[in-house]
Amino acid sequence: MSIVTRIKDKYANYRLTKVNKLENSVKEIGGSVTASISSPDKLMPDKLKITLKTLPRQLSIAKNMELTVKSLKNNPENPKVEAKTDFIEQFENYAKSIGINNIGYVKVPSTLIFKNKSILFHNAIILMMEMDKKAVDAAPSPETQEMSNVTYDELGKKTNKLAKFLRENGFAAHASHPAGGVVMYPHLAQKAGLGHKGTHGMLITPEFGPRQRLSAVFTSIQNLPAKEHNEHSWIPDFCAKCGKCIKNCPGSAIIKEKCSEIIKTRTKIVKDLCSGCTICMRECSFNRRAYTQIKDKFEKSKQIIN
Repeated sequence: MSIVTRIKDKYANYRLTKVNKLENSVKEIGGSVTASISSPDKLMPDKLKITLKTLPRQLSIAKNMELTVKSLKNNPENPKVEAKTDFIEQFENYAKSIGINNIGYVKVPSTLIFKNKSILFHNAIILMMEMDKKAVDAAPSPETQEMSNVTYDELGKKTNKLAKFLRENGFAAHASHPAGGVVMYPHLAQKAGLGHKGTHGMLITPEFGPRQRLSAVFTSIQNLPAKEHNEHSWIPDFCAKCGKCIKNCPGSAIIKEKCSEIIKTRTKIVKDLCSGCTICMRECSFNRRAYTQIKDKFEKSKQIIN
């Protein structure tokens, strides 16, 4: 191993450790919401692959991950808890003007906070940003990896920017970066009605299929306009018949396991087998065809069977 490689590895491990410590420190803040006993562990990468080409982008990602916690000191002492409808509209317009594609609102259950992590508020704003289809379709490739890093970085910056916007308007905010974060994003986005989890564990949405990154801002606003119904609940039935992500995963990382009498089977992603190649996203039917096209055909097939 060369000296340069050892320095890069040492630096990457230092940044990962620093982010983890900062995230864990949130539970020391009075009133923070802690994970439940049954919460899953947050899977941190063993190492961060850094090259001279990716270094600037990964430095930015690390900086903005740290900022999600460091910026908490800027929260107002007595934050507002009620937002008028016109402010929510103003927030959404601002978010979309800086590149956020969709927004959802949800109350965070403690079970969806990663073990040993904490958030300042139960109320969350879920942010969605599209991943470039051309780069996804080229997976696995350097182009795909570069696009993924760019999306993580840009969404991370925008998430912190939106947390700052809330603070400037009298509300408290706690940003959660898309690269890891402290909560289970696909589950929360599903709960917020933005889409539904597919067999591959990623959120599937009408706008982009599986091609999006997610982040969150936890806020003191108690009257967020959360949805009570998810119109995308048909997706798991389609996924059960499709299985393209399972068949095309080169590492066989997506596996089915028996669950219960009510839910016969479920799938899980085996971290040690997953290389992050993005092939499951590329091969997903919702990346290949339009959401409405798949839904119409699936509903017609059910009518024929019935």
